Amino acid sequence: MANIRYRRRGTSGLWSYEVREKGQTVAHGSSFKTKKEAIVEAEKIAQKIRLGGRLSKDMTLVSLYQEWLELKILPSNKSELTKQKYVARKKIILELFGNEKISSIRGSDYQRALNNYGERVGRDVLRRFHNGVKAALRMAIGDKLMVDDFTKDVELYPGMKEQETDEKYLHSEEEYFLVLVELRRRFDYFKSIVPFILYFLFVTGMRFGELMALTSDEVDFENNRIYTYRRYNTLLRKFVPPKNKTSIRHVPLKREDMELLRELIALQERVNKELGLNNPERLVFQHFSYKYGVPLTDTVNKYLREMLEDLEIEPLITTKGARHTYGSYLWHCGIDLGVIAKVLGHKDITMLIEVYGHTLEEKIDAEFDRIRSLKYKR
Repeated sequence: MANIRYRRRGTSGLWSYEVREKGQTVAHGSSFKTKKEAIVEAEKIAQKIRLGGRLSKDMTLVSLYQEWLELKILPSNKSELTKQKYVARKKIILELFGNEKISSIRGSDYQRALNNYGERVGRDVLRRFHNGVKAALRMAIGDKLMVDDFTKDVELYPGMKEQETDEKYLHSEEEYFLVLVELRRRFDYFKSIVPFILYFLFVTGMRFGELMALTSDEVDFENNRIYTYRRYNTLLRKFVPPKNKTSIRHVPLKREDMELLRELIALQERVNKELGLNNPERLVFQHFSYKYGVPLTDTVNKYLREMLEDLEIEPLITTKGARHTYGSYLWHCGIDLGVIAKVLGHKDITMLIEVYGHTLEEKIDAEFDRIRSLKYKR
């Protein structure tokens, strides 16, 4: 019989719960503002246990993962964005393992599935996926189910090459300008907003979420700059806090790019009025073609990748690569690293040295020439 303990923490006054069965903790949660909130969450779990919602070696991996989500992740005080990412991985498990029972999955089966998944995702995504599966399986083993730990001794990155720093951004000033010219050539508001988004990512160095959160109120035409203090999560469709305190900043822009923003905002307002659409948050990159106003990161990354392939430019970077490219370009132009850190929202220059130490090719050649021309005192 499941029983629940509730506790109120000292100075914080926040409530927590612990669901126990047969002397063992089977679920816990914390950081609830009221006891009522804790009771509602805990009772859901306890009721499921009372009705027989127990783990079984005959359950599928996707079912086990769902149980783990409901017991460990969803009741936790993790952010909604983080929880959403955990939930999204359930779809990948179903794709890779179907309705395979946890008792019939062998280590070689799991390794093969990881290898296949690793061919289309990065190391970090693969690692997080694996950690989730491993935690769910450990929960089953802890429940005394007679199942093998098929995640044990798995090789997480066999054959996967860690992304080199050189692969994070465009390598030359020529390629950078070529991309900007191509994006401007593709400007057609009635076809797509994506070229505009990519263009401003390349000329501001802003994070994708920061640019998506930009509203017309934060565009300072008088001083040729924009202000960013939050991000917009296109998956959850809501504003979220900035990555850190130094992410709150002003970003300078050329006058011609400010005029482009002015024209874009005016066109957006006119089209929305004609179509009877609302843009209550006044998002600069809201577009009539999207059900929820703005495109997802994947949509923008796909567009960028296809454009780079058309231009025969490598590496095939992402929106994050646009940010790195802009930082590299500023350094190539002789802008002080401290100023670049401020523009990009880094707390110091440590990250810049790590990323932009592998500088643009023209900068390397120029510095090599400077070294060759140094004179020794006789």
